Amino acid sequence: MTADISRGGHTDACRWTIADLDLSRIEHNLVRDDWFTFYLVAGASFIETAADVYTGNLVRHFPDPVARDWLAKRWQSEELQHGQALRAYVEAVWPDLTWEQAYAGFLQEYSRLCTLEQLEDSRTLEMAARCVVETGTATFYATVEACAREPVLERLAGLIRRDEVRHYNYFRSFYQAYQAQERVGRLSVLRALYKRFTEAEQEDAYVGFKHAWLMRHPGGAFRDEHFAAFMQQVRERLRPHYPYRMAVQMVLQPLRLNRTIQKLAAPLLIRGARRLVFG
Repeated sequence: MTADISRGGHTDACRWTIADLDLSRIEHNLVRDDWFTFYLVAGASFIETAADVYTGNLVRHFPDPVARDWLAKRWQSEELQHGQALRAYVEAVWPDLTWEQAYAGFLQEYSRLCTLEQLEDSRTLEMAARCVVETGTATFYATVEACAREPVLERLAGLIRRDEVRHYNYFRSFYQAYQAQERVGRLSVLRALYKRFTEAEQEDAYVGFKHAWLMRHPGGAFRDEHFAAFMQQVRERLRPHYPYRMAVQMVLQPLRLNRTIQKLAAPLLIRGARRLVFG
């Protein structure tokens, strides 16, 4: 089965490079002592740099040559660029910390979590799940962009956010093409969306934060209490900036509800998201 995304309306005109950031313009005094931001950016840099691990699983999972080609040649390269740019920012602001060593520890642990068994059996459902993951990344970077105090970080988060929204649109197009042939029931789609929404991000965040913490405290004894304290800061600092409406609208799209139902359901779902996202 080959996905048809010829009418997806996507464009690659917005491609950017690390050179567009001009790291020499970083206002170090605004971010150097902000360890909360360090944990956010360093943890994200690890996850994005591991793109080849989870992309490899997806390429093996999908026999569709169109999906495999886009995943391997476009999506992975852009995710890796995100990791390179975030790493460059971390190393520019916190040059005394060793990113490479911290990433090696992260990859050893994270790669054990990225298995083919985690993927949905149905190609349709896995593409729906990918829509949730891209919703999570797009809204995360939108939040970082909104609350960043340092201008170069704000710009970087905005560039990645736009990429992640574009990736979401590709995954949604693949989902729609598979769904047209597999005809998966809406309840099954809803279960897949909910499962990925409630499970995926917390695990990634934990491992990313753990190795960012160890990067700052080499040889230290990491404890779950450190992550709990970090998540309390996440709730306090990010919650006011999180785009709940954007998240709900993106998650609802694979369900293809009519506009009336979406309009009625959105306020309730936004209230639920406020509790669930930072619960």
